[in-house]
Amino acid sequence: MRCLKKDSSLKLKSIYCIVFLIFYTSCQSQKTSNETQPNGEDQQHTIIPSLSQYAQIRLAKIIHDSETGHLTGSQADEAFLLGKSLEEKGQLETAEILFQINYQFSQSLTVGLNLVNLKIQLRKLNEAQEIANRLTVLYPKSSEPELALASIYQLQNNTVALTKNLEKAYKKYPNDEAIVIFYSSYSKKNSKKVLEDFLKRNPRSNNVLITIAKIYFQEKNYSTALIYAKKAFSIDQDIVETINLLGKIHQNSRDYAKAEKYFKLAFDKEMDNNLNAQNYVNILLFQNKTQEALSILLKLEKSSDEQVPFPPEFTFQIAKILLLNREYKDAEKRLNELQKINFENGSIKYYLAVCNEKTRNFEVALQLLNEIKEDNEYYSEALKAKIIILINTNQKDLAEKQIFKFTLSDKNVIEDTIFKSSILAYFNKYSDAVDTLNKSISTNSDAKELYLKKAEYLKYIKSGESSLQLAEKIVSRWPNYADGLNFLGYTLVEKNKKLDLAKKVLLKAVTLNPKNGFYLDSLGWLYYQKNDFKNAFKYISDALKIEPDEPVILYHLASAQMKLKYFEDSLRTLESTSKILEDMLPYQLESDPELARIHQSIEAKIMEAKKAIDINPEED
Repeated sequence: MRCLKKDSSLKLKSIYCIVFLIFYTSCQSQKTSNETQPNGEDQQHTIIPSLSQYAQIRLAKIIHDSETGHLTGSQADEAFLLGKSLEEKGQLETAEILFQINYQFSQSLTVGLNLVNLKIQLRKLNEAQEIANRLTVLYPKSSEPELALASIYQLQNNTVALTKNLEKAYKKYPNDEAIVIFYSSYSKKNSKKVLEDFLKRNPRSNNVLITIAKIYFQEKNYSTALIYAKKAFSIDQDIVETINLLGKIHQNSRDYAKAEKYFKLAFDKEMDNNLNAQNYVNILLFQNKTQEALSILLKLEKSSDEQVPFPPEFTFQIAKILLLNREYKDAEKRLNELQKINFENGSIKYYLAVCNEKTRNFEVALQLLNEIKEDNEYYSEALKAKIIILINTNQKDLAEKQIFKFTLSDKNVIEDTIFKSSILAYFNKYSDAVDTLNKSISTNSDAKELYLKKAEYLKYIKSGESSLQLAEKIVSRWPNYADGLNFLGYTLVEKNKKLDLAKKVLLKAVTLNPKNGFYLDSLGWLYYQKNDFKNAFKYISDALKIEPDEPVILYHLASAQMKLKYFEDSLRTLESTSKILEDMLPYQLESDPELARIHQSIEAKIMEAKKAIDINPEED
């Protein structure tokens, strides 16, 4: 983080170097300054343990000769070098003395700027300002003292002096990149115009191109921001700041493939930069590339050590991905690690509860959920999880009471409505479920998910025909709503009516989302009903590749295998289905009427398959 070089030919050409150095180092040095405050007279003769004995002797000699007026040029140079060494070791007060000795002797620009920088670190802003002012007089052709002075005014919150200083510097150095960037941020004129005028004279100024690209990006003018960012990238393709900016522009423009490309490039260039890793992982997760994201995070975790610790935010992301992967023990382990270090995230207890629920440690799960308070953003989710656990632990009366008390949150009204109506339907309270949906529909008339849930329950309080009519209205209103298309198509297939319409809407659903296993299964089941068992087998097999543990799809596949006389395969598939069903918790099994029917008939189907094998033994 050091921007002042040792040789006297120092040229500070980047405003970022000065401004960010000041903010960073001033914060870091405040603690040092407060902790080490020796008396003025004793300070000069303090023993510095980090220096060798020879360096200690030289230090004492330099200070003595300076005090007695016998300092030589070589000693002044040595004082500067010793000062830089002490600055790096955090001995700022002694380094300040040595810089001061050299500066008084040489009046050097390099040393003066180093001294200004050090006094800023020590929060001696008035002294720093005095030296910077002196340097502007001694070196009127150099822009560095003006930049240093502007930075001091900025730290002092002296906007009037800062603006005046920058206007003067801009008039004097209109082609100085750092001055122009600093001036543009405080100019009374249009900041973009200041930068664009500079680019007319200096079209290959990378820092100015990046700066103006950022301004347009903040204004959400992504097309113009992209033009400037691309120009900057064409000049220098190794600046990670430019690469990340390109990624953000494409991300906000919804060009996620290109955003991923640039975030990956930035990550590859600086793998130890947590921001680069976070950007890359986030874009992968946004695109549901969870396993790629997990692979990167695990590699970073493995390569971390005490010098480069693994950020707790990354550990949290790993835990959430492991939850999706159903690796509950590993997820729980990482979440417990985060809890031990008091990682501030309100969802830790909730996700720990989920881990325990999934491993059927219901008592611990309930205890964790009960610890989540009302002001926690996951409070509503915790209430939902508790109701499910009560059902699964055969405390159904208590669960039923809780669902009637459950209040819909303003932030998640649609999701909460679907949950509440689903639980009410589980308890055969279909009228209450539809009433709950209707109330939310009255204030959320565009929530297609609520209409679809209503269509699902109408057949229980009115008729199957009324359910179909609403489903057709949903598809008419939202023709590209794939879940609506699938519901209508599958309902028609189950009723074995309007199969041509069913085929049309199911093909459209699959076209909209070809990687949805449930849509593929519905299409396969359509072909099954039409006695086209080869196509049924094809689509249901494809569905199973996406949803390998879904019992309804497995059951459909077994049925198609039976029709194709793949009796051994059908038996194995049915046995797999039965095993999954037996392992399901009550709510999973009982909340889906189709699953419940399959569960009741599975043993008879297995016997049917075994009988078919006995009658028609397959050849090896």
